[in-house]
Amino acid sequence: MRKRLILAALAAAAGVCLASCEKEGFEIQTPSIEVEGATVLHASFDEESTKTYLSMNDAGTHADVLWEAGDQIELSYFSGNQYGHMTLTTQDGGTSEAVFATSQYNFGELTPFIAVYPASRFYGFGNYNGLALPICIPTTQNAVAGGVERGMLQSSAYTEDISDGLLKFKNLYALLKFRLAGSSAGQVKRVRFSANVNIAGDGTYYPETQEFNMNVWFTTTYGGPQSSVELTGDFKAGVDYYIALAPGTSNGFSMQFFNSADEPITKISDKTLTLNRSRITDFGTITLNETFGGLPDGVEQYMTHTKGAKPVCIAVIAEAFKASEQDLFTARAKQAVDALFATEPYKTYRDYFNVYIMHAVSNDSGASKTDGNGNITEYHDTYFGSSWGADSYGDMSSNANKAFSFVSVRCPEVYRGEIPIEEVPVLMLINDTRYGGICWNWSDGSCIGHVPYVYGGTSMGWGHPGTTASSEEPGASVISTPQSIYDECGSSIGDWRNVVIHEFGGHGFGRLSDEYWGGYTSATSETIGSHSWTVPMGLNVSGTYDAVPWQTEVLDELMTRRALCTDNPNPYDIYAARVGKFQGGDNCALGRWRSERISCMIDNRQYFSCWQRMLIVKRIMSLSGETFDLNAFYDKDVAIDPVRDKSGNAAPAWGRIPEKPQVTMCPPLPPPVLKETPGPLPLGL
Repeated sequence: MRKRLILAALAAAAGVCLASCEKEGFEIQTPSIEVEGATVLHASFDEESTKTYLSMNDAGTHADVLWEAGDQIELSYFSGNQYGHMTLTTQDGGTSEAVFATSQYNFGELTPFIAVYPASRFYGFGNYNGLALPICIPTTQNAVAGGVERGMLQSSAYTEDISDGLLKFKNLYALLKFRLAGSSAGQVKRVRFSANVNIAGDGTYYPETQEFNMNVWFTTTYGGPQSSVELTGDFKAGVDYYIALAPGTSNGFSMQFFNSADEPITKISDKTLTLNRSRITDFGTITLNETFGGLPDGVEQYMTHTKGAKPVCIAVIAEAFKASEQDLFTARAKQAVDALFATEPYKTYRDYFNVYIMHAVSNDSGASKTDGNGNITEYHDTYFGSSWGADSYGDMSSNANKAFSFVSVRCPEVYRGEIPIEEVPVLMLINDTRYGGICWNWSDGSCIGHVPYVYGGTSMGWGHPGTTASSEEPGASVISTPQSIYDECGSSIGDWRNVVIHEFGGHGFGRLSDEYWGGYTSATSETIGSHSWTVPMGLNVSGTYDAVPWQTEVLDELMTRRALCTDNPNPYDIYAARVGKFQGGDNCALGRWRSERISCMIDNRQYFSCWQRMLIVKRIMSLSGETFDLNAFYDKDVAIDPVRDKSGNAAPAWGRIPEKPQVTMCPPLPPPVLKETPGPLPLGL
């Protein structure tokens, strides 16, 4: 549709008002006022709106919002919890106000009324904390020189009284404007804008309050809400381009410019950006003289994969490290990665991984403190807003959206579109010495493992729980842990790196649940909900004694292998001595079963059980695009526990008991935070 749109050219960095105004010398047609036998509606745009494409006047001072003959709106009308809708077409063209007439309905006492333009972008209505209109902002948009793709933008008019026949439309989106310059500008084939809030995809608009919620959606047109938008086409220097976005505020953002070989030039800003509805935020001219390719500033690739159809990626990000502490972060990041990949099965499968160390500069050191219930009592200005209780180490969190957006524009495999961000586990190292460590896990596979520099790197100890089940079968009671179990398990002594292995290697990447428990707690259900997640969580723990998940691949398989093996000593003896069904796990002393007496998921030792190792390897194979092979797993498996077996080559010194330990004994780390990835709400009232 050819409409002269406009732009009142208010040159301001914060935005340019999109105004509906007459262009001097342009003939404005007067729409018909009366249509015999019909209900007549007069539609216009308010003073701060665009329509579906931009057309500036020659002077570049403004443009007009004009209707064209054939424009269609979708009008919805309501009565109680019921509603209907119809498509209306105007015959008026070149007008700032258009008539939409219908003789199909007598609107009577119906209220309210909501109109959507263009009609093709009407998706229905929902009722979620009020009357809700689905919006679907394309995550991939076509570059149009001097404007936006025709028919893409969505506008809405809301009124509770239609007796005057007036509909005043307002554009729902914000626009980002930029132009390119520099030696590399003409090679750009796509531009990706990324924020740390959802700015595109599927979302919700509340017509009555004119508010947006990009975390709630009714359709899955674009796979749910997204934090990035791509503009594709043949870009030219010195030409204005626009990206349509949802209104919102992003604490930091980035733009990436890709050539035909999919190599990027990345521009990153930590500034706060506010995108306003019906406004253009003008970035001005962006000069691209850099060479395409290479990692963004502040990113180091510490490990590079040599196996797998595709790399398994890990991101280690800095939190609460000031500019002067970035070298300190680098050192700790490498220590954390080294500790993880000195632990089986990560040690054996390290060649499948790309590991990226990503710097972020905070204004303050140390995370914020809370009262234990999420309320901040001592604020620290840090990049990802991490905080946890001064006396309640389980109340630990950060800005997850910002973390995932941060990684998305720095991880090459993600910004090249080779793997989704859900497949990049994030290890957040926090520059704080309080005790703690917690992993946030989502049902889609996403995770953030939060790990501080606990007690300044000094030694800590953890032990087997003080109670245990009297037997492994259902119906057992809880007793004090016998000394024989303590003797069998030994003591786990380590430091903050053991927290990395437990929180990130266990909960985060491995998707393992805790296997410790407290006191006399009993499970209330045999079902463990996270087992049925899109990316299962907690398969290392069973809710039933008779149907443990590790029966076939561990218990039965090892029994067969041990019986058939003629080697002396039999290498499967160590498995036979350890694997089985042990009651207790997932914070319950009774009604939950684990596969071995002790492991990293109880006392943070540098040892995952056989079944845990298998689950981790299955995830590695899945993410690498390869097929898990049971025989290959057992051929490569290393079953050594550095605490119990004390092999000289089993682990670094910090994984074993020192001769003269000066140890702070600690409680178990808090259980992971499990988050269902939101899904779409049902349409209809």
